[in-house]
Amino acid sequence: MTGRSDRAAVPDCAPECRGTIFELKRFAVHDGPGLRSTLFLKGCPLRCPWCQNPEGLSAGIRLWHRPRSCVRCGRCIAACRSGALTLSDRVHIDRSACTRCGRCIEACPVGALSLDGRVVSPGEAADMLLEDRVFFQDGGGVTLSGGEVFVQWPFALEVLKRCKAEGVDTAIESSMYTSADVLERFLPLVDHFIMDIKYMDAETHRRVLGVDNRQILENHARLVAAGADVLVRTPLIPGYTATEENVRAIASYLASVDPDAKVELLNFNPMCRSKYAALEWEYPVDGRALTAEEMAAFHRILEAEGLRNIIRE
Repeated sequence: MTGRSDRAAVPDCAPECRGTIFELKRFAVHDGPGLRSTLFLKGCPLRCPWCQNPEGLSAGIRLWHRPRSCVRCGRCIAACRSGALTLSDRVHIDRSACTRCGRCIEACPVGALSLDGRVVSPGEAADMLLEDRVFFQDGGGVTLSGGEVFVQWPFALEVLKRCKAEGVDTAIESSMYTSADVLERFLPLVDHFIMDIKYMDAETHRRVLGVDNRQILENHARLVAAGADVLVRTPLIPGYTATEENVRAIASYLASVDPDAKVELLNFNPMCRSKYAALEWEYPVDGRALTAEEMAAFHRILEAEGLRNIIRE
């Protein structure tokens, strides 16, 4: 699902509809206020080179192999009936041949193989999120993340309806790359919108991330006009977004739309490299996390542009 017309063609989700998820994170502290349960949905129209959750890029379910856990016993090779697995320096997966039958996973004695997602109903998803509701009493709640929540918006909408019906605080983490009419459906059901603005320059956004940022900025303005609680995050990625020019442009835009905007700069986290190894992908980002001094310099840019509500870790 990559464009506005695709999303508009998706019907409203009936209560029995199903969605594809790849992780449930309990006791999360960075996905909205308080302690939260965060559900990650598969599928994303953006292609950020630094993506921390590559398992969320594809809407489909894939077989994963973890080389560090593997003992190279070959049992998975013997169990595979489609010839999708070979063993040399590691287990290699021919994803065009893999049927995701699960026999190799059952045969592996050390859990080095797994599927990167599963299909659940909105009721199942809501039950998973609400299991820890006793911990939400001091301002916590549930968060939907990804991937991109709006790729599976009918399913996400139904999950949020069920959580709101139970009186639980709700949030979504999103690029806000969706149509205005879809966003409108979420406004009554979401207490906190956590969104990324990664690049201000439209051409750079399109060239690096694969899509234009017009919808993202328009939706940000819509949220502000609607009085929604919005936190804007910018990931600082070496060689990509972590430039004075880019941060200043984003800060200038936010100050012009809402000087009281909540803003957070996210330091680069290179820990996701092991996920790319599991997929046999090259991780294209070199570099390290920014130092405290470098982060402080970027925060001063936000302040110089007149932003007053800066969230610092």
